[in-house]
Order: sequence, then C-alpha cells, then structure tokens
Amino acid sequence: MKRKRGGVVFVLHLHLPLLLASAVRDERLLLRRLVSVSLSLSLETETETETEHISCLLAVLPLLLRSRCPAVAALAARLVGAASLRLNHAIAADAAILTALLNSMRPSFLSALLDLSVSSFARDRLRHHHRALPRLLFLLSQHPKPSSSLLRLILLLINTSTTHFLGTGTHNLSPHLLQIALPLLSKFHNSSSLSYIQTLFHDLSQTIFRISAALPLPHPQFTSHQLSSYIFGTKQSDFQRFLLAFWEKSPLLIKKGSNSNKCSHQINSLLTSSFNSPTHTIIDSILQNSLTCPATVSDDLDLNQVFNEIKGSLGSSLIYNQDIRILKTDSQSHCKEQHFPFIDKWKKAFQNGYSIALKGMQFRSDQIAPFSLAFSELFGLPSIGVNLYLSPSGAQGLARHYDDHCVFVWQIRGCKCWKILKDPKPVMPRLYESIDNTFASQTSGEIEIILQEGDILYIPRGYFHEARTVINSTSPSLHLTFAIEVERPFEWEGFVHVALHCWSRKLNQKSDNSYLLSNSEFPNITHTLLLHISIKLISDQSAAFWKLCMVASNFKMDNKKSTFDHLINIINEESNFIMAFNWIKLVVEKREEESILCMRWLRNLYDDIYYDNLLETLEKYVVVACNGKSEEALADFVQFKSWFCKDVVYEDACACFLSLLKKYREARRQYMKGMLSLHRRY
Repeated sequence: MKRKRGGVVFVLHLHLPLLLASAVRDERLLLRRLVSVSLSLSLETETETETEHISCLLAVLPLLLRSRCPAVAALAARLVGAASLRLNHAIAADAAILTALLNSMRPSFLSALLDLSVSSFARDRLRHHHRALPRLLFLLSQHPKPSSSLLRLILLLINTSTTHFLGTGTHNLSPHLLQIALPLLSKFHNSSSLSYIQTLFHDLSQTIFRISAALPLPHPQFTSHQLSSYIFGTKQSDFQRFLLAFWEKSPLLIKKGSNSNKCSHQINSLLTSSFNSPTHTIIDSILQNSLTCPATVSDDLDLNQVFNEIKGSLGSSLIYNQDIRILKTDSQSHCKEQHFPFIDKWKKAFQNGYSIALKGMQFRSDQIAPFSLAFSELFGLPSIGVNLYLSPSGAQGLARHYDDHCVFVWQIRGCKCWKILKDPKPVMPRLYESIDNTFASQTSGEIEIILQEGDILYIPRGYFHEARTVINSTSPSLHLTFAIEVERPFEWEGFVHVALHCWSRKLNQKSDNSYLLSNSEFPNITHTLLLHISIKLISDQSAAFWKLCMVASNFKMDNKKSTFDHLINIINEESNFIMAFNWIKLVVEKREEESILCMRWLRNLYDDIYYDNLLETLEKYVVVACNGKSEEALADFVQFKSWFCKDVVYEDACACFLSLLKKYREARRQYMKGMLSLHRRY
C-alpha cells in the first residue's frame, strides 16, 4: 500500500522514541521491526525534511549496531549502507558509528563500510580512525580465504591514500600487510581468469606497490666507495684517474681480480649469487615470475601522480619491447636484427640462435638493486638502469650500434667477444636524442675484446659496438649492463639552470636597490625565462654542456668549480636576446610544445605555477610583455645577464642541485621499492 509523503515524516516522528526505548531495554522483536521500518523509510526519503528526520535516527545507530540481537545489528548496518549516499558526511563524521561498525566486522558491517567508503571524506575518516586498519588487517590475517568485501575495503583505503599517509599512517602496519598480501597476490595470479579475480589481483598489486614504496630501503650491503674500489682500485685517485683518462673518451677493459681487496669477494659473490643455477633455469624463473615495469615520465616526482599513471598496468605480464626483446643479428650483415615477439616460446627461439634482452633488472632482483644504487651514488645520478642479456653459443643479439649513454658491461656467465670501432661519433650523442647508426659503416678499424666471467668492460656513449658469444664456448653468455644515463637536469646545462634559479630566487628576496633594472615594466620572470632559453640554445650547440655534472658524486673532483666558471663565461659572451626572443616567438606561434619538453623538469625547481605550463608562460611573460618594446627589453636583458654571470655563487648552486637530486632519488627509489616487492611475491 502506498504511503503519502507526509506519512513518512509522521512515522519517523512516532517511532524514534520507541527505537530509543527498545534499544535501552533490548526489546528485540520490537526493535527488529522498528529498524526494519526505518530501513524501508530511509530508502524512500526524497525531500530535505525527510532526510533531516532520517538523520535523527543516526543518533541511536551506535546503540543499534551494538545490539546483542544479530538481526537488529544487521538491519542497523543495512540502514547505514542505505543512508550512505545522502548522509555520507554525517555518518562518517560520527566516531561512535565508525567504532561500532569496526568492533564487530560481521559481513553486513563490512558491506556498510564499503557503501560508506564511496566518498573521499569517509575514506579519510576510516584511514585516520585508530582502530580501522589494525582491525581490518587482523581479520584478514585470521581468514585463509578472506571475504571479498573485507579485501576490497582494505585495498580501497590503501589505494586511495596519499604518499604522506602511507609514509606515516601505515608505517607500523606495512610489514604485516605485505606478509599477508604477497601470498594472496601469487594465489590470485595463478587461480582464475575471472574478471573480478583479475580486478582484485590488479588492486592488490597496487596496494603492495604503494605500501612498499613508502617503506625505507634496507641497509646497503656495500657502499659506492667499496664498489669503486672493486672496479677501479682502492685509492680515491684510482677513480679520478678513470674519470680523467677514460670517462666519455675511451673504452676500458677491467679484468676480474685486477683490483682485489678485502671486499672484492663479497661484492662479486653478491652479484653472482643470483645466477648459481643452470642458465636455462635462471631465465625460465625470471621470465615466469617477471611483471611489466610500467614506464613513467622521468620528471614526475609526485608519486601520487605516478600511481595514477601506472595503476592500470601494475601486476601485468611482460610487454615486448617495453620490458623484453628476443632477437638475433645475422653474422654477415652486422646491422639487421630479427625479432621473435613470442615471450612464452623463448626456449625455442633461444635454440635457434636468438638472444634474450630483459630490461629493468634493478626492479626485479634484490641482489642487483644494490649495485644500481651504488653506481648512482658513485656518479651522482638519481638512478641507474640494469639490463640482462643471455645469448647462446656463437650468437649475436643486438646489431652494431652506439648508445646515448655510457655502459658498464659485467660478464656473469660464459665468454663474449666484443668489437668496438676505434672512432666514435664525431659529436657525442645526448640522452633521448634520435639514434643514427649509419655512421658505423663509414669507419674502419676496431678493437676486439674477449670478456670472461667477472670481467667488466666500460664503453663510452657514441662508440659503435657489437658482441657475439664465443663460438667454441660450451656455455651460453650472460651479462648485465649498467646504463649511466645522464638526464638533462644532471648535465652541466642542468647545473647552470639550477644556478640561475638560485640566483633569481635570491634576487627576488632582496629589499635594496642593488639590482634595479631601468625598465620596471618587465618583471624578473621575463628575463629569467629569456636567460633559461638562451642557456638552452647555447647548450644545443656546445657538447661541453652535455657532460655529466659530478657535483653530487661521492668523490671529490678539483675541476668542478673551474668547469662551472668556464660555462658561465660562455653564457656571458654568447647569450643573445634577439635569438632567444625570436626562438620563443616561433615556438609560441607554432605551438611547438615538443621543443620545450626538454625543459619540463624546471617545474621541479620553481615553487610557483609559471613552469607548470611553460608554453603559456613564455607567451604571457615574454612574447606579449616584450611586444613593441624589444629595445627596452634588450637593454634590461643584457644588464640582467651581466649581473647573473658576475654574482652567481657556485656553492649556492651546489646546495640547490643536491636538493633537486634528493627529490629525484626519492621518487625513483620509491618506484624501485614498489616493483621489487611485487617481484618478491615468488
């Protein structure tokens, strides 16, 4: 029978006192019927008045949820779920209701909490409730087959949280959660192809990644100094000698044991311990248990944003080209690669002369990750990539090529013959710029090096090289490459940009008139932008700016300050307002955002919003501001540049550079910790 709308309000007024009395006296039958009526009425409420009266029922909900009558408590939980859309904020703000729901954790209570968690406010309230996550994790640990509602609720609370909460609010719970979650992940991965199981698998992968990313790194088993001693020699001058004589200049073979010391055996055994099994067994295990490592934008330092970018890929299988390549090169051509994109049939390909190239080993192996970290600290970089290469006897994987980064090749198993052309590219390549291997056919003369187990080969960027497993070798070749990739912020160009940022920030903080431009129409940001662009244009034409800035290296170098002074002199002499202004005008008119992508990282230096959308900022503060006033702008720019080149402080730039490096390292290592934990599930 239909009720009139006014009847709903009347019944609510009438039975609220009865609810209170029944709850106190525990009149179970009456209480059950009254809560049932409340539930049906809450589903019918439409007007604000009716909603207001339903909210009155919330006052007795803690009593009802704690009722000794299971049916009453279950109906009260359903009432919470039914009212969660309209009264979400009111219910979530009531600590007594949340506590009552968390105390019991019956299935109906879990469903009510899930319904309540549709809003970010409710999720925040639950996350910060002192009993919520400990209670949920305790329940999860007590059930070998946890309910879907319980698991979904935990995953929802973790996967919608911020990195700050993960680093503080779950710190004590994280190891316990991982201990429970990792076996579940492996179970879901192997159990079913049903869509809801796959959804749970990906959500659980994201939870494990998020929790692990917030945990501290384990204490390193060796330092960058010990790694340097093992490779280059025990004296600090040995590494300096390598930098002066070979770095970005010439290849170098480092024979196993040539720099023996007391930690040599420890370092070598740590690396080779990952590969003690037969080679086929090792690769089979790695490929079966490896997941894709989703690519991220290198300048995204906000892990919350990174989470959102990669969450759909976490837990997915290996992706050809992104994670792995299976390929071979004909012995006659040297330059034509054949690919075999069927990862599950790698053994067949391997028997037919194909090599396996697996990227991102620093994310897949707890034994290899410390080497990546030590190399990054040795060279003052945020991260170092590690690839694995397995080739059958007599086979060549990659064709003759050069890299846009320096590499250290560490031979783990078997022997490999490397051929390196004596003449590198005329101009040293820059990271991420297009590769042109045609120059290789125009040169003559090569160096041939046989790498045996434990040997290390350094190849500078720009040197053409190829490698083939020794034909008469009885075992396949397995080696790792450590890629020393110099990104724009960590070139000398990047350091000069950092120096300009430090100086301009100090300029903006000055209250005196020591830096007073003649034309006050142009804000300092106009000249700062023009000088940033001018530095970029000068750098594009000078390889001196592309070299690795080792200001953050653990080793002292005497020539860092002199290198900086030399580059500042170049900027002072060659900075050109007209060239920079015309370049900016062209980029703005044609909307060529790709031309300024290499400067996107500047937003990690500046706290303001100007560098978030560099194209719009250039248009507003340079093109529009200087339109029709080029002579005045030119005069001010020359003065601004002169002040910068005269007064910039190297030590200030060093401090700012180290702070920037710390941000990059933190972001990269959070990603590393998350991926290592996902691979640790096996």
